[in-house]
Amino acid sequence: MKNIKLLFTLSLVLIGIAAYASEKLDNLLIYGDNFTIAVKEPSGWRGDSTNAALYHMNLVFYRDNENIQNVKTLIRILVATKTDENTAEDLKYDMEGYRKNYPNIQFKDILVTHPEYRAYPKLFYMENGFHEYVTYLNPGKKYPYIITVSMTIQKTTASKEDMQAYSFVVGSIKALK
Repeated sequence: MKNIKLLFTLSLVLIGIAAYASEKLDNLLIYGDNFTIAVKEPSGWRGDSTNAALYHMNLVFYRDNENIQNVKTLIRILVATKTDENTAEDLKYDMEGYRKNYPNIQFKDILVTHPEYRAYPKLFYMENGFHEYVTYLNPGKKYPYIITVSMTIQKTTASKEDMQAYSFVVGSIKALK
């Protein structure tokens, strides 16, 4: 009887381990010399740090059924050293830079939030051109960096699913170091 109970218990443990191993890992760490952040992978998307350098980013996300050469929607994360706590001014500066490069650029407020950090979201777009959803996150004075999350879509606005994935990524970010 003891052997049967032991085998039953062992089989439950093995089933639990197998189920855990088959789950998709959705907590990713991004780290550098003076930062470490965690971010969750949205369902149906994959995080890719290997190809992120192609975009001068720390991490990119794209749909599971796409590869980096044929992405329709790309979510990017960049961690950058901050010079002060005036993140709204950083966003304004970048908007001016876009205006110089794209005289017909337009800007629109979007609703993207973070449960803990101050978020500065904006849509940069050109009709029948690109749509760049940008959110700057400032995790606070004890962190020497800001986090930029952006999503690019060509020739159309983001779908409901795109915005859900983008908002999920923004909301899941956690500054660790």
